[in-house]
Amino acid sequence: MAHILRIDNDPNVSQQNHQDWTGSHTGLTGNRIEHIPDTLSGAAGGAAGAAAKAGTSIPSPFARLYLFDTAFRMVKNNQLPRELSLYHVLVSHALDMLELLFQAGNSADLTYRVWNRQERLEALRKKANPSTTVRHAHQILAKALELDFRNELGTIQQFTLIYYKGALLGGTSPLSLVFTSPNWEQERQNKFIDPPKSTTGRMLFQNEYVPLHERDTAFVTYLRRLYDQYKDYLPPKGGFSEFLYKAFFDNVVQLPVEANTTLANFEPIQIGGEGNSTLQVLPGLALYKVRENDVLDDIEENSDFVMQPTVSYYQQESRNGAPTNVRKPLALASRMDVAGRYVKNTNWNPQTVIMRSLLNNLSEGGLLAERYLPGVDNVRYPFLTTDDFLEDFLIQVPFKINNKRFFTGTIGECEFLLPIRKEYFNFFRMEDVQKQFAFASEHRGTDKIITATLRIPIRNNRTIEFRKEYNLARSETVIDFRAGLAFFPFYRVTVPDLQQLNQYHVMLADVSDPNIGFRATSSVQFYELQNIIAGKPLNVPTPEARSPKVDPLPASYFYKVTQAFDLMEIRLERGGIPYRGLVLPQFTTITEKGYKNFTFAIDFGTSNTHIAYTDAALGDVEPKALTVSDQNTSLDKDELQMVLFNKPYEGYEAQTIYDKYEKRVSFGGMVQLDQLVRREFIPAIIGKEFGSPFAFPLRTTVYEKSGFTDSTNNLFSKVNLGFNIDLEEGSTGVNHYVTNLKWLFENQPTDTLNRPRVRAFFETLLLLIRNKVILNQGNVQQTAVAWLAPSSMRAVTEDNLVHEWEQAFRNVFGTTNNFRAKPVPESLAPYFYLVKNGVKSFADTVNVDIGGGTADIMLFMKQQGRYLNTSFRFAGYDIWGGGLDEQGHPSHRKDNGFVKNYLAYRRTLNQSPAREDSILDTFLNKPELTAEDIVSLLFKYDHHFKFTQSIQDGKPALRIVLYLHYSAIVYHLVQLLESHNLTLPRYLTFTGRGSQYLGMLGSRSRLIQFTKMLFKAYSNQSIPPDFEVILSDNPKETTANGAVLYENAGSEKAQYENRETTCYWGNEPETVEEGKESEPKFDFEYRRTKIGEVSPQREFHHSVLHNMKRFLEQTLLDRDIAYFLSEYNIQTPERYVEYLVGTDITRGGRLYDSYMLARMGFEQRPNDALGETYFFLPLKHALYELSKYIAES
Repeated sequence: MAHILRIDNDPNVSQQNHQDWTGSHTGLTGNRIEHIPDTLSGAAGGAAGAAAKAGTSIPSPFARLYLFDTAFRMVKNNQLPRELSLYHVLVSHALDMLELLFQAGNSADLTYRVWNRQERLEALRKKANPSTTVRHAHQILAKALELDFRNELGTIQQFTLIYYKGALLGGTSPLSLVFTSPNWEQERQNKFIDPPKSTTGRMLFQNEYVPLHERDTAFVTYLRRLYDQYKDYLPPKGGFSEFLYKAFFDNVVQLPVEANTTLANFEPIQIGGEGNSTLQVLPGLALYKVRENDVLDDIEENSDFVMQPTVSYYQQESRNGAPTNVRKPLALASRMDVAGRYVKNTNWNPQTVIMRSLLNNLSEGGLLAERYLPGVDNVRYPFLTTDDFLEDFLIQVPFKINNKRFFTGTIGECEFLLPIRKEYFNFFRMEDVQKQFAFASEHRGTDKIITATLRIPIRNNRTIEFRKEYNLARSETVIDFRAGLAFFPFYRVTVPDLQQLNQYHVMLADVSDPNIGFRATSSVQFYELQNIIAGKPLNVPTPEARSPKVDPLPASYFYKVTQAFDLMEIRLERGGIPYRGLVLPQFTTITEKGYKNFTFAIDFGTSNTHIAYTDAALGDVEPKALTVSDQNTSLDKDELQMVLFNKPYEGYEAQTIYDKYEKRVSFGGMVQLDQLVRREFIPAIIGKEFGSPFAFPLRTTVYEKSGFTDSTNNLFSKVNLGFNIDLEEGSTGVNHYVTNLKWLFENQPTDTLNRPRVRAFFETLLLLIRNKVILNQGNVQQTAVAWLAPSSMRAVTEDNLVHEWEQAFRNVFGTTNNFRAKPVPESLAPYFYLVKNGVKSFADTVNVDIGGGTADIMLFMKQQGRYLNTSFRFAGYDIWGGGLDEQGHPSHRKDNGFVKNYLAYRRTLNQSPAREDSILDTFLNKPELTAEDIVSLLFKYDHHFKFTQSIQDGKPALRIVLYLHYSAIVYHLVQLLESHNLTLPRYLTFTGRGSQYLGMLGSRSRLIQFTKMLFKAYSNQSIPPDFEVILSDNPKETTANGAVLYENAGSEKAQYENRETTCYWGNEPETVEEGKESEPKFDFEYRRTKIGEVSPQREFHHSVLHNMKRFLEQTLLDRDIAYFLSEYNIQTPERYVEYLVGTDITRGGRLYDSYMLARMGFEQRPNDALGETYFFLPLKHALYELSKYIAES
């Protein structure tokens, strides 16, 4: 049976059965609706609770429009009701709709669909089947709708349906401007849509009545101006029009209306579509929205929660390259109990929760300008909250962090990376975080809670507290990052034209669990604060592992940062959860150019290298060895150059400065880092006066990754100065040491790694120098650096070294202007220091500088006004080394007699094993290390090894090797002097590390006595009555010290610039009349004659060998000398003549073999110019053989 749906007894509608829609003569007029008995009045929750569904039984598609019109008509005279009715709720809903449109008409949450009267009715009139005459039901609906388009709806041509987040909210109405859908609440819940909110934070469309005077002033003003301008468009006695009239002109409550505001202060709502048309109720009657900028201006100018940033990097935010013009943000925290004006005239609600859904991730490209404020709807204004500045989880390192060099947020001990997001620095400076951030810990029962707090400044000198708690009892709260960090250097230059000096090497040692997601390629990023907003870390090359991770040993990575940076971000991941933390170095800041002019001299030696410097131009200032510490020394404030992330030990057991940085306790659970830093990086403390085992002179060695290939960035990542060689214990894994760097270009001419090895060594020295200058008020641009070289060095070798020096200078200083490319002769430099320390400047003096590979002699013959120097490769290696290999180059053999003797003597000491013994065993087992390296170690730890004692007491005969070495130099010196008709000097001085063995020849007075015996045996000249032999207490330092003084000597050094570099070739001298210079039998020219021209001259070679035989006979067969040697338990020295010479020195014997072997190495480059004597070649291998012979006898 059919039913008629209606709410009154309309006589125009009969009870007969109907199909589809049946027309009515008069329609459902407003008056009829108004006089329908109201059965829905009552209190809220009753009548009001049914408001959403009210009027749904009215049999008209447009009945809801009339319902809202009636609601306004019913409420107009009762705008402040004592009892809430359905009509009040409907009016409130309509006003909510208008307010929502006013606030957010163009928000992405609101969409519009236009229902066009003509188009839709025409579509309904079309027959479903054109071949039949039967009316289709849709045609009947079209007819019914046409009937409804009468009276007040007669002029309407279209409606606009309004959707909120995809759910139908309502539409436009010519009677009340808008209406709401009866199904809105149900659809909202079905689609899990949160109710929209007003700018005051009030939920809209609730079962309540909010009168106009409690609404936003701008909205009330808008309604007034809309009424003033468009009242004629509304039905003359319509409910909405009358409601507004009563509200504004006949109301006991004066509504707030802004006097100078017109509709021009607002903007029409755009609904999109063709031409981006406006939202119109009727033609000419548009609905408006507040101008977004007006809302935002009001917030920025009047909100009490506007953040007070100290930097404006955040304003550089951009979208696809275009600036977002982001405003100064608010600082808000969930449920913060802080009173103050929030948005417009609304105060902050302390119950407001900031959902994460509101937060686009700023660290992943989210834009601050696109955020909507919490607690209110559709107010797009930037704000920041706790999650933007504080991380969710912690990263823990296995040691206490160095809180004097890195910001940790607490004066106490801390093991956590800073859980501040880097985006914080888009708003604040580095010095701000030190005031605003705090770390604290407490125990709650068995749980340990870490609390991080940021106090963010807002308007009126107040702060908002961003706070997070981290419960360490929860496994996901913290991730263990078992890694260490080291930074070199540790300063930042802010002088504009010195920015190129901000170059850093950062070491990361990783022994962490693979499951935490550490990747050297992506887990470490460096930032300058101003580039964080653009999400642009510095372009740092991805490092390869220097040493692999082999538990328990860590992998090592070296990041080369070529410009200043402010922070490091560490990113890890476990189980899909990201973990982030910051490292904030507190660099020493260099704000202005230094005023001191430094001069450095580098004595690049075969076995050891020394650096001396002075920071004053006056010549009477004593040069000093380069040191690095954290102490005030000599009125200079020194600073660390390499700084570790872990905290140095500060307990009572630290007896020296070095102890603070070496004690295992300071490395916590990362004790492996200590050895790794010593091996592959830079020690924190350099200088024996600070208790450090690392002090200049340092071993001339590099530590390199086996099989590495040359690239533009080798330093530390592949090769570095081998600081740790004399502390080395156990296996070095994929790395090894290379020594004898000075002569690599000669001894291994085809090795392509010679250049990167030497360059890395030079670069490290220059970095130490540059940092020393910068950290001690030095003027980098006026710093002078000189180096020393023997005059016997081949020109091509010197050129190769100069090339690497210059490349190293460019890498470190950016220029070679600081560099004195022409080396200071090793024989000349010491004289300037010796004159300051006792040698008479007017006396004839000969200085012999003995290094590891060469000896340089400088003759200062003041009485005759002549200055000569010569150089030869007969030095420390020829005593302590492994002789020559099959090619005539220094060998890697370790069976030198001194070493063999010591190993036998060691077994008699009955000492408890010590660290030094472990180091020695390592040296003995490493094939790349030589006998000379072992002897250097034995001398360094002589107090433990008792190496000197093993010679003097265990096998005193071995000292014959030392006496012969010294005597050979004196013999050659005498021949050199006499070949130039020069007298014996008053002073014979010795410098260079290789000369230290002279201390084993006896006391100074005994050495003078022995030298006079040698002069007497070798020459007929009279010995000066006040002749002295002077040994320097620190012979290696003397050479470099002298070079510093030489560089600062000014005009005084001019007289030595034209010194004569000469050579006595080593042949037997000719007999000449006294007072005349001998005519050389072999007319070789220094640096002119080619080595290949000498090779076939058999007579010359025989003469050299006979001269050597003559030397041995005049030395070992001399009765005075023999007696002298016997006093040192060297008995029957004459027996060594036969051992060395053999039956025919020109055809065989150990001297002959040594000579021929040494010539092989000498003559491999026949086109090189002749630059040194042949005299010592017979001894270069023979002394090694002699030491073995004595050790084994």
